[in-house]
Amino acid sequence: MKLSELLYAIENIAKKKGLSKPYIVGGLPRDRLLNNLRDINDVDITTGDHTIHILAEDIASRLSGQVNYDIMPDGHSTISIGDIDIDFSSNFKVPGIGNILRKNGIQTPTEMQKELYSRDFTCNAALMSLDMENITDPTGLAINDIKNRVIKTCLHPDLTFGYDNRRIIRAVYLSAKLDFNIDPEIINWVKSKPDLAGNASDKYLVKKLNKSIKYNLDRTIDALDKMNIWSYIPPIKELSPYMVGK
Repeated sequence: MKLSELLYAIENIAKKKGLSKPYIVGGLPRDRLLNNLRDINDVDITTGDHTIHILAEDIASRLSGQVNYDIMPDGHSTISIGDIDIDFSSNFKVPGIGNILRKNGIQTPTEMQKELYSRDFTCNAALMSLDMENITDPTGLAINDIKNRVIKTCLHPDLTFGYDNRRIIRAVYLSAKLDFNIDPEIINWVKSKPDLAGNASDKYLVKKLNKSIKYNLDRTIDALDKMNIWSYIPPIKELSPYMVGK
């Protein structure tokens, strides 16, 4: 089954079952805006609400025997068909996100806005239609920050990083991968709480930093320097020469 056929089926099933409209979120809309869409093997889908779980289960049931279906510890599920992974959102929302957004001037936030603001970075908060033709920006932050090539959190770093410390090293990784600058607010926040970077498992830190190094060693080193988190990352061969005296 081609990716276009699978995405068409997902949209059709959602419509027939009366579920919320599904969109592609995360890396693909961002890469489309950067004119950097290449071989696609990982697609993130969201509906902005709990119906994403119904949709994932229905698709897996209909394609039983043709796909592998897994529910991950964080609540998102993955359908693998051939070399393509379709990830269905966990529908995570920061606790109290409705009140947080209202305090920020969004008086009647939609469920989709609540989910998107709860994501890690603004560059991952744009939506794309399943035919990959149209991109929308419900937060009003994604497109501008992608054009300016900057990594920013969707909420204040206290919230974005406070609920998932792994996002700190992910900022380093994305900066290297995308050749984006990390927003000074992130840098200053991490500098004030550098030990939180070490709360991620060594396995996760090594995996992300090894990928980061391959994309852009200089940006990786620069981010680690500016954040002052050398003491909180495990030994990595490629970084060893730069860790002396840190």
